Amino acid sequence: MYRQRPRPTNQLNELFASYIASHRRRRSSPLTIKAVEHALTTAQRWLDSNHLDPGELALLECEGYFDELLERQAVSTVRRHLAYLRAAYRYGIRHGLVAHDPTAEVRLPRLPDLEPQIYDIDELSAIRRSIATAREQAAFYLLAFAGLRLVELAALPWADVNFAHQQLHVAGKGGKFRLVPLHPALQGVLLEHHQRRRHEHVLPGAHGRPLVPTSLGRDIRALVDRAGVTIDAPSHAFRRTIATTMYGQGVRTRVIERIMGWAPRLMYERHYLRIADDQMREAILTLFRGTSLCHPNFDDPTQPRLPGRSGATENRLSRIEPGA
Repeated sequence: MYRQRPRPTNQLNELFASYIASHRRRRSSPLTIKAVEHALTTAQRWLDSNHLDPGELALLECEGYFDELLERQAVSTVRRHLAYLRAAYRYGIRHGLVAHDPTAEVRLPRLPDLEPQIYDIDELSAIRRSIATAREQAAFYLLAFAGLRLVELAALPWADVNFAHQQLHVAGKGGKFRLVPLHPALQGVLLEHHQRRRHEHVLPGAHGRPLVPTSLGRDIRALVDRAGVTIDAPSHAFRRTIATTMYGQGVRTRVIERIMGWAPRLMYERHYLRIADDQMREAILTLFRGTSLCHPNFDDPTQPRLPGRSGATENRLSRIEPGA
């Protein structure tokens, strides 16, 4: 079926175009801007087809629009769409572009309260055994032992891997900075890859440019599928697994939030803290304690021998104390 192409941003109503421009001025992430543009161009096409102006949209018409979206999209997608459209109207009210917000009273179905899916040790071991490339190895250990978001993983430069202090410097959502201690298993893998680095980023794409997150997500999905593991959102499942594992080991919620980038940063953390504290390091060491995942032994016959690995590198890595 023919799908109408999104309307160019420069043809959007003043309200929507101004709101998108505000995101660009705030230096929002490219993915955020893309998502906002998609939501607003979709709304603009519907308004045009019904000969409506955004400032004239009434509640009943707005409810009809979202009812149409629910017929062909998941509830989670439509709720996100509503959030973007509501934010645009609130922006318009503040700047005098519209007089009212027709989305204010729109109510959508609640998301089902499902138990979050996580990996068990057998599934993680199966994924590790399925690793076929050096990039897959680095991605697996960064996901399994640092819990990075897909966007953070794709953009991670070597300059933000601090071997001296055994930590990662991560720029998270909204550019919010956090420190993630390096688990000994992850440090060993990164040391090996660092010796062979040719580009600025830990996981470079074509011609050394940063990987596109969606492309990296497909690679992770392919790795998980190859291992015979069935799970929704396989990249994000690593984050849920790490948080659940630390919580099960008795790590305090505040410490988990700081590692995962969920907690608002306190004043001293924002301006003075540049080294991860002992509580965070101890929390990272609880991950998969006592399992083979903590021992990236490159002589393990169940592990593929990846290209570029030297005997000298293996001897050096074998001296790194694993988390036990």
